[in-house]
Amino acid sequence: MKADGVRRLAGLCGALLLAAAGAARAAAVGVSVVYGEESVAPSERAFAQSLAHHAVRWYRDAGVTVCAGADTNLDLLLSPVRVAVLIHVAGPSAQRMATLRRFVQRGGRLIVCYSSSPALAELMGVAPVGYVKGDTSGRWSAMRFDASRPQGVPERVVQSSPNLFLVRPVAGASQNLAWWEDRLGRRTPEPAWLATRHGYWMTHVLLADGDEEAKSQLLLALAASCDPSLWQPAAAGRLAAAERVGPFRGAASAARPVRRVADTARRAAAQAAARAAAEAEAGARNALSAGRGFAAWTLAGDLRRHLEFVYGWMQAPRVGEVRGVWDHSGMGLYPGDWPRTCDLLRSAGFSDLYVCAGGPGFSHYRSGVLPPSRIYLEQGDQLAACLAAARPRGLRVHAWLFCFNPDQATEDRQAVFRRRGWVLAGEDGRERRWLDPSAADLRAMLVQAGRELATRYAVDGVHLDYVRYADFSGSLGPAVRRSFEAASGRNVADWPAGVKPGGARYEEFAQWRCDQVTALVADLRTLLRREAPGRLLTAAVYGKYPSCVGAVGQDWTAWLRQGYVDYLMPMNYTTDLERFRELVGRQTSSRWMRRRMLPGIGVTAAESRLGAAAVIDQILAVREADAPGFVLYDLDNTLQQEILPVLKVGITAE
Repeated sequence: MKADGVRRLAGLCGALLLAAAGAARAAAVGVSVVYGEESVAPSERAFAQSLAHHAVRWYRDAGVTVCAGADTNLDLLLSPVRVAVLIHVAGPSAQRMATLRRFVQRGGRLIVCYSSSPALAELMGVAPVGYVKGDTSGRWSAMRFDASRPQGVPERVVQSSPNLFLVRPVAGASQNLAWWEDRLGRRTPEPAWLATRHGYWMTHVLLADGDEEAKSQLLLALAASCDPSLWQPAAAGRLAAAERVGPFRGAASAARPVRRVADTARRAAAQAAARAAAEAEAGARNALSAGRGFAAWTLAGDLRRHLEFVYGWMQAPRVGEVRGVWDHSGMGLYPGDWPRTCDLLRSAGFSDLYVCAGGPGFSHYRSGVLPPSRIYLEQGDQLAACLAAARPRGLRVHAWLFCFNPDQATEDRQAVFRRRGWVLAGEDGRERRWLDPSAADLRAMLVQAGRELATRYAVDGVHLDYVRYADFSGSLGPAVRRSFEAASGRNVADWPAGVKPGGARYEEFAQWRCDQVTALVADLRTLLRREAPGRLLTAAVYGKYPSCVGAVGQDWTAWLRQGYVDYLMPMNYTTDLERFRELVGRQTSSRWMRRRMLPGIGVTAAESRLGAAAVIDQILAVREADAPGFVLYDLDNTLQQEILPVLKVGITAE
């Protein structure tokens, strides 16, 4: 799910981030976000774009009007603002450095995140030390700011960074502002942030791995320390957004609905939260009128949180439903402490955990067919540790197996894939980072991995993901052509035109692609019935059907008809509630489909970021469709801090 989301995000960034300069000025832009394009290697550009996308979102969540674009548009992006955030601008050219110097000379300030440029370091007043690669021990798990931090900067921000580009302060030009902490809260020698003569410097980048509210506040507070005028419009924007939570349009609109809550205790709690919301709203409006932007911004956040809890207390739980969560990290919320993760999930009313166990490029468990991951080598068998903690707490555990996505594969492992002919290519012959479902020996290896998971471990099921092609164009290379022609018994004279949509053999080719994917699902079903009866087989699938049949070769209704899977988790990742209802409605349109659907809700997916009230709305939509449950993506700090506390008071209460 994750890698595929990043690719879609890179496409989205092209439309989202390349704002026209005229439109930016008209919108009274407060901050510009600049991501590396010409200053980074081509392989890093999509990553830089995705990082910038999150920074834009965090600023907008904070109430700041922001524009963004590549470093190739630096002059246009810097002209309307006093503050600019440089994200992964690794090695700006002499021309771009001249633009940056002019910007700071006229009083502009920079927030630099992850650069290896000596020239930029000299301009900012820091001294480069060099690149440092981390391990899986959680050495850099949070940033703690010291007492000199600017107004509004959180004391601590949680983030797990895998590497740093270290700098040190220069006397008279910069000083350390925050230090990295390890996963046990111990300070490390490495600085996280430095305050400099022209702004701020971070030794990594802000990642979308949780603690979203703190990151939004951090970016605003740093920018506002350079341009204090940002607080007032940010507060106005945040207040307007805070008054629109779930069905509410301001605190007053919450007073009447809470009186209808049947349960006495929940009604009292909802009424208390409604009163607190009214107080916060009044305080925010007064502070805004008095020009106290920071106070108004803070109170607007309190208003939103109180209204979320009002909405949470208004909900009632549903007995017996499946309440699942995906754990993409494979290590839980607290690496090295699975009992703590399992306690948190059970206290929040969750029943099922889909924990990343392995794929063609890695294994977090003891495997004889998949290569061990760094996590396994350094932290031990994660699936065993998860099960040991989950079983006594009544949590069901499903081993999440990546199928045709080579995520986490080392270069050596990727070379193995090439030698075995497993790597897909496009019609241009260029290699794609995806594996070929028509490779029978690859499918056999994945079946063997499924056997290990289902027979060596007391899991409740095996959960498949990336059980599809990446797209259509990436399956038009010469190896696929040979496989298709061999299977069909005749050549394709006009490859690839003949197998593209509209081509004479498109329908045949589309069905053949589906058959390759389905073969793996069918083989795993047969294996589980024979060697691990009672183990469930589930799969995460594209929510849009039937378009996924032609696009990625995933005919999941056929899997249901043939009895190959016990449950499907359509990834309905959207912020649009009506769109979500439409998708779920189609997926549950018949009884035989409905009882096998556990719709996926994208709490922190690349395609969607949902607040607590929006998550409640989507869970209610699942219940209205009478599906047996739901699964949330993904188990991270945002889910733990912002979502679960609201869910567990009502909709997932035990």
